[in-house]
Order: sequence, then structure tokens, then C-alpha cells
Amino acid sequence: MPASKILEVLPREYGYVCIVVVLGFILNMYLTMNVVSARKKYGIKYPALYAPPGHKHEVAFNCIQRAHQNTLETFAFVMIRMLLCGVQYPIASAFLGALWVIGRFVYGYGYSTGDPNERFKGGIISFLADMPLTLLTGKLAYDFLTSK
Repeated sequence: MPASKILEVLPREYGYVCIVVVLGFILNMYLTMNVVSARKKYGIKYPALYAPPGHKHEVAFNCIQRAHQNTLETFAFVMIRMLLCGVQYPIASAFLGALWVIGRFVYGYGYSTGDPNERFKGGIISFLADMPLTLLTGKLAYDFLTSK
């Protein structure tokens, strides 16, 4: 389908959803760069995913790595739900997706301090976006199944 046809079918506000996908990419790059920098700073060589037990910077590096890894574990599911829901509910989907991305920035920043407790603020923000997005996906499924 040519792009012009897609633009005729999707609501104009779907552009906000697309912007959030770009913000998600920026989030991933931010977290990736944190890990790459920490690898150099703390001397953690590939292919090791985490610092070995007993490494003098084990906690500091592993916190940075977990911030990225944990975000990647949920990233695709959040983005897919946002993209799907954006077809019918573009503003709500983009808002929730953006809130999730902001939460993950806060989560990654807090976790990278080396204190695992500092990740909670961002985790709460992300959760406040993730759960409503899940419910909205259920609503979208209901809308599809009950439409004529």
C-alpha cells in the first residue's frame, strides 16, 4: 500500500504515535550509550553481559546494564500495543507511550546511579503508562470484535 493510502486510512493524530516511536529509539540509544561508557569505564569486556562476581565495580556496572536490559525486555510489547491502539485512539496511545518513555528515562537515570532503589520512581511512571495501555489494548480488541 502506498504511503499516501496509509495516510488516508489512519487518523492524522497517528503522527504523534510515530513521534513516540522515535522517542523510544532515542531512549534505547541513551541506555545503550550508558552501557558502552560503563564497559569502558569499569573494564567489562564483551561477551560478558554483566560484571563477574567480585568485580570491584560489579554493582555499578550491573545497575547500568540492568536498566538497559529491563527496558529491552518490555520495549517491544509497549511499542506494539501503542502502535495498535493508535489506530483507534491515537492521542491516548501517544500520551501513554510518551509517559512510558519518560518513565524509562527516569528509571535508567536512577538505576545508573548504582543504587537499585533509585529506579523505583521511573518504574512507577512506566507502570502508570503500561497498565492503562494494556487496558486500552483490551478495549481495542473489544471494539474490533463488536463492530459491524
